[in-house]
Amino acid sequence: MNDYFAVLIDTVSIQQYIFQSNKLKENLGASYLVSKIYLEPLCKIVSQLFNEELDFDAWEKEPAKIREPFDVGYIGGGNALLLFKDQTKAQTFVKEWTKLLLMETPGIITAVAIKKIAMDNYLISKKKLFDLLKINKSTFVPQTIIPRQGITAECSRTGLSLDVFNEIVGEFVSSSANARIMAARKAQEEINDHYRDILGNQFCFSGELEKLGQVAREDSHIAIAHIDGNNMGDRFKAMDTLEKSRRLSKTVDEATRNAFRELLKYIVVNYAKIMESLGFDNSSDNLRRRFPVDDERKKLILPIRPIILGGDDIIFVSDGKLGIFFSKIFIENFEKQTVSDRQKLTACAGVAVIKTKYPFYRGVILAEELCHNAKTERRNSEDTCSYIDFHISTGGITGSLEEIREKNFKVNQGELDYRPYKFVPQDKDERSFELFLSKTRELKQFPKNKISQLRTTLTLSEEATKQFAMEMKFRGRTLPTIPGHTFHHTLFEDGKTPYFDMIELLELYPSFELETNGKDEDENI
Repeated sequence: MNDYFAVLIDTVSIQQYIFQSNKLKENLGASYLVSKIYLEPLCKIVSQLFNEELDFDAWEKEPAKIREPFDVGYIGGGNALLLFKDQTKAQTFVKEWTKLLLMETPGIITAVAIKKIAMDNYLISKKKLFDLLKINKSTFVPQTIIPRQGITAECSRTGLSLDVFNEIVGEFVSSSANARIMAARKAQEEINDHYRDILGNQFCFSGELEKLGQVAREDSHIAIAHIDGNNMGDRFKAMDTLEKSRRLSKTVDEATRNAFRELLKYIVVNYAKIMESLGFDNSSDNLRRRFPVDDERKKLILPIRPIILGGDDIIFVSDGKLGIFFSKIFIENFEKQTVSDRQKLTACAGVAVIKTKYPFYRGVILAEELCHNAKTERRNSEDTCSYIDFHISTGGITGSLEEIREKNFKVNQGELDYRPYKFVPQDKDERSFELFLSKTRELKQFPKNKISQLRTTLTLSEEATKQFAMEMKFRGRTLPTIPGHTFHHTLFEDGKTPYFDMIELLELYPSFELETNGKDEDENI
């Protein structure tokens, strides 16, 4: 019989687990633990069950072949499918694996479904398995941490009981925090080693939010980018054989990683130009202006650090002025990749720019909301391209994205935000990000005092906006024009304006990408 007992595993609330701390190192440690729970503990328990070392990468090497008495269906995209010929072995695996997670990675919540799956009826069997997983996730939440006792002190990192002394931080922490801290160093070593062919002996990643390109002791911001592939769930559901599912899982993961590698190559090649756009000058006598160097590795620090990278999903953090730019480069490279189903890859990005000291998890949630908003706009517009949405916070963040924009982006004449934007050629759509960049370059040629005046005028009455446009015309200037619209005469049209986005992008984008052949204008003109 071509039947197996399938074990479908999913990690629940990954982001909540990873981003509990405001310390980047602990976030990286948590991400490392999540990425490893499908590999090291899984391999350990299965090998013990069958009393032999198995090839857990065989499914990638020979996707058309299914081995007995155990094989990996696939691993990726936040879940794993395991195949057992024996039901008892499948049930024992789940029991022992989750017990091991409780000891080694406390706090990680997983959901599991076990069901017989027929390979000659894979599509229907797979649907029933996923339906069962959905039911299990909604009906049972396992206890994955040691319950807090009333007589113990509270861990400032997690709010759980202090039960482990961590030598790295020199204090007692909860077992959950301890696992993250201990994994952080491994995460740093692994990523620097993994990209050694690109980094060479000159560059490295940082484990600190304060060292991502911000000039020390100056007002600094970080960008948190969440990028997610479009329609990937539907594409996986359409796979009617295990072989097709395996190939798609492998090639999508490779596409994401290849796109990041291309982004990394760009950063390394253009490192000096990028850092100088952030205010650094390696010839300066002011040490704060020198390119940042890692104290331990004695290498130049890159202004980016991926936190989640796998499947069709990536979350990275960078200097605030680089998040949108790096997201654009990543998506452009992601779209060039080819995967097994031969359909074009696209993605949506949400970029939240927040103060470096602001609670990190709140910025992650905002980036996720921005990504979701871009996906919603894409779906409503029935587009097939990639989208990007962004938000810059100069202070704190209170409420949801919808509430923030309702409170801070609504003025007398309508909405200040024109976003999200599409990654299409600038002559194809008025919401093209390339068109938006081009018009931002035009606005950059205006005197700074006029750009500041424009920003203020956008919040005033219709009469004030028209008067500003007339003044610009009188002075021989024309505001950037959007084809088919009269924004350059009225600033607003149908309750929308593109100029506030352009003004913000002047602050959020590297200066060398906004340069034109023109010269800077006299601010007093």
